[in-house]
Amino acid sequence: MKYYFASFVFLILFSCSKSSEIETHTYLNKQEIEDFKYSVSRYVGKLAKKATHETKFEKRFDREYQNQSQNMELIFYYINPKTEEHFFAISKIAPSLKIKKTATVGKLKKDSQGAIIYYEEIFRTWKMEEPELLEKTKLLFMKSIKGEDLTKYYTQNSQPEFYIEFPDEFTYFDKQKRKWVIQNDLSNE
Repeated sequence: MKYYFASFVFLILFSCSKSSEIETHTYLNKQEIEDFKYSVSRYVGKLAKKATHETKFEKRFDREYQNQSQNMELIFYYINPKTEEHFFAISKIAPSLKIKKTATVGKLKKDSQGAIIYYEEIFRTWKMEEPELLEKTKLLFMKSIKGEDLTKYYTQNSQPEFYIEFPDEFTYFDKQKRKWVIQNDLSNE
């Protein structure tokens, strides 16, 4: 009986310590959170009016991306001490009759001046009400930082539950272009 109790206590402590490792305040203060959201807003957010993927970094769009970043929430964050990759989960409100949000989970690397030198979005969730979004995003975020396979959570593999909207059989994240791309139906080539 002592063994089971000790194992149970260890499990609780271990899961709590792992959870605290992904809390944003473990790594970033309030201003750093705002700075981080702004630094990825041109990727995670929608294109500014009159911007293209080629022009979205021009200064004339700064204010629009600053406004977008204010409406995002950095819900999970983790820095891998070995690879120095920054993993993040950002949520934002999605169009819906009820208030629903989507989450984007990704990873990036920075140079010594803090500039993003590598950026990848691992997945985007379906829109969900916030409690469900937080629960499912946390599960998937933990799997992402461990490098686990997420394919069983893709739409075609997880129904009737919905977790990951993208990637799917037609949409993938192009790491070179740093954007989601819809591929042509390969059967027609």
